[in-house]
Amino acid sequence: MFVKKVEDLIIYQLAFQLAKEIQGLIKDIPHYWQNEDVRQVKRSSASVPSNIAEGFSQRFYTKQFIHYLNIALASSDETKNHLKKLLNDGFIQIEIANSYIKRYKDLSIKILNFINYLKKKHNILL
Repeated sequence: MFVKKVEDLIIYQLAFQLAKEIQGLIKDIPHYWQNEDVRQVKRSSASVPSNIAEGFSQRFYTKQFIHYLNIALASSDETKNHLKKLLNDGFIQIEIANSYIKRYKDLSIKILNFINYLKKKHNILL
């Protein structure tokens, strides 16, 4: 299948859905309880699909595409860390935190596999 738009990428679909869910989860935390970790998880989760999309716009320049995918990967891992902090601070329940952490771990693996695929396909050593 030829990917014509970023929405065709599975990693983008997963990242976008997760970011949307995180935004909803954060919305349920009362404003007066929100701290820097709450704001950071909102930003880092939104960064994942945004960087995949920005990289996709550079898809004909494979090294640039991979650069943005690496940023998306880092944001995915950052989001896991913020979720752990929110769990530790009592903002979210353990079942919810563990579910999102697992889904972000799976997304990170998929992003990394896609990066490795692009490197191999285009014979890129980074």
